[in-house]
Amino acid sequence: MLGSEDEEFAAPDDGSGVADSTADVPRHLAARDAAWAPSADERDGALAVPADLGDDDARRALAAADSGESPLLVVPDDAEPYAVVRGDGGGWVRTVRGLAPGAALADALGLLDPDGPAVGSVDSGALARLRTADDFELGEVAGACQRLMSWARGLQAAAVTELSHRPAVTPEAPEQAGSPASPRAATALELVEPLHVTAGQAEALVAESSRLTEDFAATHAALLAGKIDERRAKVVLSELGRLDPDTARTVEAAALDRAARMNPRQLRRAVKALVCRLAPEAAETRRRRAAERRHIHLTPAEDGMTWLDGLLPAEDALALQTVLDAGQKSLKSQDAAGGDARARTADQRRADTLAGLAWTALNTGRAGAVRMSSTHGRPVTVDVTVPLATLIGLDEHPGHLEGYGPVPADVARHLSASGVWRWVGTHPVTGAVLSHGRTRYTPTQDLIDHVVLRDRTCKAPGCDAPAQVSELDHTLRYPLGPTAAHNLGLTCTRHHRHKHRSNCRVDQPSPGVFRWRSPTGRTIRIHETQVGPVDDVPPF
Repeated sequence: MLGSEDEEFAAPDDGSGVADSTADVPRHLAARDAAWAPSADERDGALAVPADLGDDDARRALAAADSGESPLLVVPDDAEPYAVVRGDGGGWVRTVRGLAPGAALADALGLLDPDGPAVGSVDSGALARLRTADDFELGEVAGACQRLMSWARGLQAAAVTELSHRPAVTPEAPEQAGSPASPRAATALELVEPLHVTAGQAEALVAESSRLTEDFAATHAALLAGKIDERRAKVVLSELGRLDPDTARTVEAAALDRAARMNPRQLRRAVKALVCRLAPEAAETRRRRAAERRHIHLTPAEDGMTWLDGLLPAEDALALQTVLDAGQKSLKSQDAAGGDARARTADQRRADTLAGLAWTALNTGRAGAVRMSSTHGRPVTVDVTVPLATLIGLDEHPGHLEGYGPVPADVARHLSASGVWRWVGTHPVTGAVLSHGRTRYTPTQDLIDHVVLRDRTCKAPGCDAPAQVSELDHTLRYPLGPTAAHNLGLTCTRHHRHKHRSNCRVDQPSPGVFRWRSPTGRTIRIHETQVGPVDDVPPF
């Protein structure tokens, strides 16, 4: 059992139930195996334990562990290792390793408190028992929790998909122009508040859940059974999503057969190899499909910095790399001429070259052969909002860099002095932008500027699409509502369309404050964007 099929399992003569180490096994491994091995007369009973234990067996195993019996590790030649403890009858039964994920496994771990204030409450005693568990038991609990997380994600996917099919989130809107709202967007709107995620994250979850439950049922079943985790499920979905259904099912079955034995990176390589072998495509077709995923993303970082990452065709990326390398060499020469060739690293000079390309385009209005279009009636600019008192040096309130957020006062003053900037009047207590108004349908440029600077982003729940890609929208349709700051707001194209084509209702209780009511009755309040500083500072 611990060696090859030809080796005889032997117990020591002292009756301790610990097997002797064999000469051909490394000493530290032999000691480990011997410490966990059942005695010879217990071996048959241990190996004969069925794979799927019932709740009674699980409770007997738990009781045996609680009584001080340490679990033993059984290592069959042709199956995965599993743990056993003594049951009530003196025989060996499996521990939580053999239990499928779900409520029974959580109960066996002692995690569910039936008398707790909410369904599925965690028993505080279970957390305390972890401190007295031995090393092996802690590993088993960690593995069981991993299976529970996989099961929970599979259950969540089923719940999200079921919600997306409910009539409340797939309404017909005959009184509105255009097609009805997207079920994905409507479902995402329902999930933003209970999941505490952005609208984009919620839509991604809806899309992934639908694909998992409807297109990759075998992967979903493996996730529910705890045989794979969410990372491996994502590998299957991302690599097979563009294949025809028959080929995808063939590769899926082969991938799941080996998924548990591979880490996600190994699984991705294996799936790619299976796709190349079972579904060969022309290189140009695959390249063209890959190029459709090209993108550039900005992610705010700490201390006034931002991550920039993207996916480009290889030839475009190499062209950019060549320009940045040439630029950094030129900047190195400039630094040397200034007396300090080591003023910047090569990476810093490449970053400065890339930033220089962007600032040059903003100053000239052209990015190479492309003439940049206006946004909300204004030329493309980088806005920095600076309180007047900060601008003239009376205080050190932070500025607000559009598209990033708060920046130190020194940075705000520097940007204001060196670029295109605009001072925005703000309320001295709330920090909100002060109001403008208009009674005609088309807002004035000043009113557009005011709403854009007040809202900053799309005002739909969970969405932070910037003003540059959002649209000005009458909260209450004109002429029922006026063209005024208290009835105008920013919504991105997706949520603007969703607002008018779904059964969502939106109002603006006060300027810059939006209240969304979903078809299921959920109410979400979007507060105004604070731009200027407020009097109170932590602690409040």
